Amino acid sequence: MTAKPDYVLRTFIRCSQDALWSALTDADAAANYHPYTPDAVRDGDAIVYKLPDGSDMLICRETARTPKTRIEAEFAPQWAPDIPVSRFVWIIAPEGPHCALTLEHYDIPEGGGGYADGWERLVAGLKTWLETGEPTRIGGHGA
Repeated sequence: MTAKPDYVLRTFIRCSQDALWSALTDADAAANYHPYTPDAVRDGDAIVYKLPDGSDMLICRETARTPKTRIEAEFAPQWAPDIPVSRFVWIIAPEGPHCALTLEHYDIPEGGGGYADGWERLVAGLKTWLETGEPTRIGGHGA
């Protein structure tokens, strides 16, 4: 496990801390902004993102939570089961009418260069959805 993240993304979203926390922890919310999957389900401490055919695409198992401010989770890609599990952290910091949202991804495996693109699409869709109320799926690959 590395002490320094392999990838960091930070943005500011005009929304309440409660709205951002809910968007990141409520599996039903993912359909409004996730770039690659229209469906996710909560399975205990994990959010399981589903492909259109119903198969698992990604499992994000929460390993630690500080309500409304921090989520630590495992990132287990199911689209390529031979890719090792890595971990990521969401950090929420309210700033007036905005929240600063920071994503840190650790232990990105060799060949994980596409992770940054996926995170950037996800966070852009999340920001747009929270600020406008319009579901936004900024997906590649014809999505």
